Amino acid sequence: MRGVLIAAGAYLVAAVLLVLAHFAGLIGLRGMVASVVLMTVVNLALLATFKLKLNQRFADPTLMLAQTLAAIALIMFVAFQFERDRSLVLVWCLVVMLFGVFRFKPRDFATTTLFMLAGYALVINLLMSLKPQKVDVFIEWYQWIWLALLLPPFAWIGSRIGVMRARILRANAELVNALGTIQDMATHDSLTGLHNRVSMTDALEHALNKAQRSGEGLAIYFIDLDGFKSVNDSLGHAAGDKLLREIALRLRGRVRQSDLVARLGGDEFVVMVEEVTDRASLQLLATKLLTAIAEPMQLQGHEVSVTASIGIAMYPDDGADVSTLLANGDIAMYRAKALGHNRATEYSADLGESVVERFEIEKGLREGLRNDEFRLYYQPKIEFSSGKLLGVEALIRWHHPTLGVLGPDRFIPVAESSNFIIALGKWVIDEACRQAQTWQRGGMPHFSIAVNLSANQLTDPSLADHVAEALRISGIDPAMLEFEITETAVMKNMVEATALLESLRTLGVRLAIDDFGTGYSSLAYLKELPVDVLKVDRAFVRHLPHSRDDLAITRAVIAMAHGLSMKVVAEGVEAQCQFDSLRDEGCDVFQGFYCRPAMQSHDLEALLNRHGLVIPAQT
Repeated sequence: MRGVLIAAGAYLVAAVLLVLAHFAGLIGLRGMVASVVLMTVVNLALLATFKLKLNQRFADPTLMLAQTLAAIALIMFVAFQFERDRSLVLVWCLVVMLFGVFRFKPRDFATTTLFMLAGYALVINLLMSLKPQKVDVFIEWYQWIWLALLLPPFAWIGSRIGVMRARILRANAELVNALGTIQDMATHDSLTGLHNRVSMTDALEHALNKAQRSGEGLAIYFIDLDGFKSVNDSLGHAAGDKLLREIALRLRGRVRQSDLVARLGGDEFVVMVEEVTDRASLQLLATKLLTAIAEPMQLQGHEVSVTASIGIAMYPDDGADVSTLLANGDIAMYRAKALGHNRATEYSADLGESVVERFEIEKGLREGLRNDEFRLYYQPKIEFSSGKLLGVEALIRWHHPTLGVLGPDRFIPVAESSNFIIALGKWVIDEACRQAQTWQRGGMPHFSIAVNLSANQLTDPSLADHVAEALRISGIDPAMLEFEITETAVMKNMVEATALLESLRTLGVRLAIDDFGTGYSSLAYLKELPVDVLKVDRAFVRHLPHSRDDLAITRAVIAMAHGLSMKVVAEGVEAQCQFDSLRDEGCDVFQGFYCRPAMQSHDLEALLNRHGLVIPAQT
């Protein structure tokens, strides 16, 4: 509004000067009217152009400074030739200036103004020299003064418009860039530059519609990295991010330009391939992707290699819509992980049921812990020589609200793969200590409770502190708590595991090696481990005494353990012949169905109330 008022004021001043010039006899009536009409028409035309947004139809209807100066020079030439009412010609200088208003900088307007005034002054001097008889000097210089008064505000207004236009153009460019960035952020993953879940879903929807019309096949590869968490944990998130970017580049480099690669989040990727003619070609691309992913890379001075599990689902056999196709690809991917990682598995209908159960288990673990759905069952450990109860092994069960009572084989692998085993393992320790405290306060006989530790727990730096706190809260004798660690778990990271076991041993708890003989050949390391008990795996007990090999292995393990001052526990004893054979070989303790299966705390209490510490075998 301010600019409009300033412009209107400038035009009013010009009109007043024209009227005064007419009454002073300096300009004829025709010239005055024509000038006023021309100014009015030009400005109304400009106003209408902007109001109707007609200017937006022009790419850039402006003149450069050189063009403007050339036009003014031409106008000055015409003015020199004009005999009367030269002011009419001079008005065109203003019109020419208008064509630079949206591009000129203030310096350009100043240049144009000075050039125009200098040009007209030159015209006046030339007229006085060459046509003195046809020139009224007073009128000419009056017109020059009129022009000199009019041009500065006109130039100032034009320069302000030019500055405003420049700002608008700059703001518009920034807005366009911002919108482009926002659109890119909305459709692409900020870390890898790949398509994100949203744009992948849209692209897959479009591709499915196209496939339905053409009758061609379409496949998706649901990719999940194996071992990515360990990279994050050991080298940090920066290294993990670099790994993800490198994997994205490798995936993009192994597919066609028309294929889509997306990152769903975390370490999950999807590759969409169109125009698939047969299922035989699916594994060829999967092999390329697996090979590319598994290639070593350098991260923070370390050579790192990860693998991937890939699930393949194909339209129309494995799903006719986006959600079904992705869900079945995910199911196939989980199957690939279950089979041992670094492989690709195609979806089939029989995979669905087992994976659905896995989903339900994984989803329900945390909720189950919150809702107190887990229970500890206790299997007695009996001394061969006396039949006395020396201890129990705490075995976890999940009383699932829909799936029923689940044994550890149903949910522990899922808990380990999701690392929920850390929280679940701490609950088992707390519950075992609480139960030992209850039995101790109730006057029950003194015996130990064995708790199993997974390989994941051996990497938990807070485990020893948690055990110390559980012992402090419960107030039980630390010797009542025993931890069983599998041979395989220990050997995965011997140094770290040994340090943790030493910390636990310092607390006064007992330590046992479980499933001995089924993993590594670790006899050379056994003497370095701070353990008290060695457990013979049920695989060697099952065929006793009929298998000479199993008998020889069992005999050697017992002799070696006794030589290292360890007690030997045989698990999985289910028959009298197994019992007799192990007793004859000098085994110290046994557990298994031959005596009693795992039972809840109240059943164990009832058993002890009936028989005391001496528990007879079942008949």
